[in-house]
Amino acid sequence: MEGVPVTEDNESATRGAAAPHRTDRRSSGVLLGALLRSFGIGLAFAVCLWIAALVRYDFSLSEPNFTGIAVCSLLGLIVCVGMGPLVVYRDQFWRVSGDEFIAIGGVFAVVSGLIYAANAVIAPLVPLSVPLTASALAIVVIGMAAWLRGRMRALRRTQRGRSKRALILGAGAHGLTAFRLITDDPQAEHVAVGFLDDDPEKNFLRVQGIRVLGRLADLGRVLEERPVDVVLIAIRELSPAVLDTVIDVTQEAGVEIKVLPELDVYDLRERGAYGGSTIATRPASFRPIEIDDLIGRRPISTDVDAIAGYLRGKTILVTGAGGSIGSHLCKQLVRFSPGRVVMTDRDESGLHSTQLVLEGSAMLTSENLVLGDLRDAGFVRSLVASVQPDIIFHAAALKHLTFLERFPDEAIMTNVGASMSLLDAAVENRVPQFVHISTDKAADPTSVLGASKYTTERAVAAVAADTGFAYMSVRFGNVLGSRGSVLGTFVSQAQAGGPLTITAPGVKRFFMSADEACELVLQAGAIGNPGETLVLDMGEPVAIEDLARRVITLSGRDDITIRYTGLREGEKLEETRLAVGEQDQRPKHHLISQVAVPPASLAQVRGLIASARISGHRRNDELTSTLRKAVQTAPPGLGRNALTRRSGDAPARPSSAPATAPLTLTSILGDFHPEGQE
Repeated sequence: MEGVPVTEDNESATRGAAAPHRTDRRSSGVLLGALLRSFGIGLAFAVCLWIAALVRYDFSLSEPNFTGIAVCSLLGLIVCVGMGPLVVYRDQFWRVSGDEFIAIGGVFAVVSGLIYAANAVIAPLVPLSVPLTASALAIVVIGMAAWLRGRMRALRRTQRGRSKRALILGAGAHGLTAFRLITDDPQAEHVAVGFLDDDPEKNFLRVQGIRVLGRLADLGRVLEERPVDVVLIAIRELSPAVLDTVIDVTQEAGVEIKVLPELDVYDLRERGAYGGSTIATRPASFRPIEIDDLIGRRPISTDVDAIAGYLRGKTILVTGAGGSIGSHLCKQLVRFSPGRVVMTDRDESGLHSTQLVLEGSAMLTSENLVLGDLRDAGFVRSLVASVQPDIIFHAAALKHLTFLERFPDEAIMTNVGASMSLLDAAVENRVPQFVHISTDKAADPTSVLGASKYTTERAVAAVAADTGFAYMSVRFGNVLGSRGSVLGTFVSQAQAGGPLTITAPGVKRFFMSADEACELVLQAGAIGNPGETLVLDMGEPVAIEDLARRVITLSGRDDITIRYTGLREGEKLEETRLAVGEQDQRPKHHLISQVAVPPASLAQVRGLIASARISGHRRNDELTSTLRKAVQTAPPGLGRNALTRRSGDAPARPSSAPATAPLTLTSILGDFHPEGQE
């Protein structure tokens, strides 16, 4: 009507009024569809009843009771139309599933029972064998008709270019899941044309007419013999070597390659939060292959009962919750029914993404999201006092090796200073458990990053020794997909046309997926003893050059080169899990080593922190030298020779330095050694 302004209220009212009509139309459509399908199975039963009866009489036209056959056929049609919408087609079964055929068989059993009752009460209408024969034949006919409809529909889609012909690698549980995603996808993005599987017991397997065409080694032959548009990988534990071969074969054949998507709700939310693609988060949309797949992930066996036992109902504080490890840690924690998970970070965008992954929305109004800087000791005390956590997972840290070589004061103030403030607040509030997330660079450290994290490991051990609380560290390597990781750098460089930069030939690093690392972190928290550093088994180290070449292969370009830049200050050619002298003992879990770390002198650690805070970037050389000495003076067998002395470094001061020496970094930390040890 003219003159009536369109406001949000009356627009909402209009939508609200229209909603019931749309619902009614949809309900009517569903009912009509159910009636038509019920009429179809009833008609199939009626026709099969005629066929069975005529076969019973050898197609004689004089012997059969045509009236009785007609009555029984009509009875079957009426019962099927009446019962079908109530029993079979209420959207409670997958179409053409075993459950649906069992329900159809149940309807036919009722029809057969009524026919037998009519035979007994009224008069013999049909021979006793006819209803059972007709029921079995009708189920076969219905199944064949459904199969033919599916094949014809798939053929039409591929001929029109609407659907891609997909070859599924794997015919096990994941392969069948992939097949179900394809068949149930309303967008009809793919049509399955076959499976490949190495299991000899599946050589003759057929799934709705789609059969296993051979082993994985037959991929090249199958791609030559059959038209295939995309290869879908549906094998969870496919080794990187086999995956490399699959990629080479598909690229040579000009065939696209995709992977079965994650079906976990948090994984889908995460892809939406960080990927920004609506299509990518559609459950039936297969994702492109990623570097994580090339590196491979081993199955992780964790003691779920032990993890749930120490997390259930507890108040948990996670620092660095907006970062790669912190956000994944929160995602894992909520699975074990904690009482409360409080997430803190100074990165507001990171907290926004974490809440979006966990809750599906990010209003940032939750009391469990706390924005703040852990380097502010007052904030830390207030935070721990107000939250009163039972467990603290400390994931906040600076992690870029080159930056921290340039700004060691920042490394000390954050990685050591913030950790000490958190430890002090935890002790003050009698928090019973504290898990510090460390790095493999803390094993025999040669960098400021590694030395700062190793110093924090020793500080945690010292606090645990003083209090008896279950305070521990967990050490692991590079996390796939984390911000600033080498993988992201390689991908960006490849997209720009290269070159891909590598520090030196032969460089190797440990890699883990974030979920894999966090799962083991939670397990470590369940089994760790006070003061220990728990070192995760990260598998075999990966050659960075191999990783770069895989990225180039995935990019589909052959003009990208690799350029070597030389090892950076503090960087190792190859990382290690354990320092020299640390024992690889795994008494409680086959993937977690439990290492005794020498406690540090907390007074000396505090002196280092104080000096870093007043340095103002003016005494970086002295800070770096002092940090090295702090690591070098660990007891024999526990990392004493960890740092490689560089030219120009002054030797460590003897332990007999007078107590009245001037207050300098060298005098404070020149004879840094564990408490009670010389």
